[in-house]
Amino acid sequence: MEHTTIPSNLGAVVSVRGSVVDIRFDDHLPPIYSLLRTGQEGRIAIEVLAQLDAHRVRGIALTPTQGLARGMVVEDTGGPLMAPVGKGILSRMFDVFGNSIDREPTPTEIQYRTVHRAPPDLSRRSTKSEIFETGIKIIDVLLPLERGGKAGLFGGAGVGKTVLLTEMIHN
Repeated sequence: MEHTTIPSNLGAVVSVRGSVVDIRFDDHLPPIYSLLRTGQEGRIAIEVLAQLDAHRVRGIALTPTQGLARGMVVEDTGGPLMAPVGKGILSRMFDVFGNSIDREPTPTEIQYRTVHRAPPDLSRRSTKSEIFETGIKIIDVLLPLERGGKAGLFGGAGVGKTVLLTEMIHN
């Protein structure tokens, strides 16, 4: 059985205006939300936001554009920006590209889903209410917080908002 590789869809940078990058593709345009890579080792990531005409797309750089110049080769990755999901990522820290940043081994058995996926239907969401234990007794007793809910923390300068949040993180 012969193994063949699919040729990459390559383009070239036409213009760079801050984080906005225009790219020309001669073969075929990547779809909107496609992730493009350029620069040394593909370190500059660009997401397609618009198809300008039959040969040009406009994208937004998701990483710093230092060193990006007109004429640089851009590769279409063939898919959108993906994020890790599943039980294996609980209590882990990731950057926007799904790379582990907590110095732990790469999690196994995780799935990746596009960041542009539609949210689940309301009928599929859990309606179970559960108390979030902060570990700070006065908050847990007088002002219990709902797990997954929203809470605001307001106060003047120097009253301990950061200290309180830091304690909640450590607990």
